Amino acid sequence: MGFSNKNREDYNGARVPDFPMSAFATANLPATVNTLEKLIVWALCALYQLHKNTRYQESDSAPLIPRITAQDGLAANGEECIIFRVSIPLSQTWRESTTKIFQEALEISNAAIPPAFLP
Repeated sequence: MGFSNKNREDYNGARVPDFPMSAFATANLPATVNTLEKLIVWALCALYQLHKNTRYQESDSAPLIPRITAQDGLAANGEECIIFRVSIPLSQTWRESTTKIFQEALEISNAAIPPAFLP
């Protein structure tokens, strides 16, 4: 099946229930999150804590894989890095939409942001 613009269904054809997204307010951001890079790492680390055990299937013949993965790494130039792979569901009409793509992101769950990530 892979990715498509069909109704949100699981890979057995059952309707996937909609849940509210993990709530977020700018007040949740620690004051030290002051660059785009820090915002991305903060958000993806929080998402990882919530969904590191959530699995999904990208295509009919593929195995279940993590919704998000994270690991640290050392680049060839000696730079320490954090490496993420994440899959965020999008609305079924995102390709036709005139909104920005981030507005088409759908929830993975309604889990609260982990307390360790709050100021």
